[in-house]
This record gives sequence, structure tokens and C-alpha cells, in this order.
Amino acid sequence: MNIDEAPQGYRQREFSPYALEMDAVSLSYGSVAVLSEVTVGLVRGGVTAVIGPPGSGKSSLMDCTVGRRTPTSGWLDRHDRIVQPASEQWGRMAPADPECPELLVADDLEDARPLYAVMALEDQARTVLVTTSAPAVAAAADVTLFLTDGRLTDVMCGASAEEIAARLAGLTARR
Repeated sequence: MNIDEAPQGYRQREFSPYALEMDAVSLSYGSVAVLSEVTVGLVRGGVTAVIGPPGSGKSSLMDCTVGRRTPTSGWLDRHDRIVQPASEQWGRMAPADPECPELLVADDLEDARPLYAVMALEDQARTVLVTTSAPAVAAAADVTLFLTDGRLTDVMCGASAEEIAARLAGLTARR
């Protein structure tokens, strides 16, 4: 065997810089479409908030993320282990094991304190995804995705709660 060759039977490990990838994910309950062609890649180690008004599809998106629902169309790939502790436990979490990266998720987070507690760990093996209707929670995240009527309609990075609230009001006023 040449030094530049892989051993026979060797299979290269699959690696993705993403904790989660979704492409054109749609979800319907009967004839009612609740998610429409959502495409997202959550970069490992990042903190993402999905914000939208009630009924915008946030919980349905989370249901697809954690495997409670199967998308009607599109594909979803979870590269990291899904972890869903109660938000009051987030302040007591140890850093994630780099050998077993995790995607920490919370649906309908209304208080930013648990998010800040996890972010203080500066943990690159843990990715965080939360859904919320609170601009203050979204402002704590690295990236804020806006979901209206089951569609991703906008994205902001490093925005204040006031900027997020104004953008959300503008998006929902168009409905």
C-alpha cells in the first residue's frame, strides 16, 4: 500500500459543519400547509432563534427538527444529538463533549436568561435552536430567522430587541 492510499475497507468519516440541515422542508396537516419550503443550515456552535407570531409554524418547525413530525416534502438531516432539557436546567449544563456534539433545542422560549447561561459556556460542540415570540430572546441569539405563515421571510444577525420587534411588526403587518 502506498503511503497516500487509504487502507482497504476504510470509509471516510462523514463530517458536516452543520448541526442540522433542512432543504425545502414543507409540512401539511391534511390540506393545511403549516411550513412551506423552509431551508436552513445551523452552523455547529451557533445560536439561532426562530421568531414569529402565534400560528406562524414555529412549533411545527421544531417538531420536524426533533423528529416528532416527518416533513411532507423536502429533506432534513440531523448531524448532532438532539437535547431538550427544561430551560431552567440550562444554567447548570456542562460543556458538550466534542466527540458527541449536540443540538440544544427549546420551543417557545420566552425568557433570555437560560439562553445567556448556555452561551456563557462558549461551547463549540453545542448548537442552540430556540423558537420564540419574544424579541428579547431573539436578540440574545447570533442569528434570528423570521417565520411568517410557514415561510422563512427574513434573517437578522446581531440585532437588538427593538430592531427585531420592528422587523417582526413590519412582516406581520403585510399579512
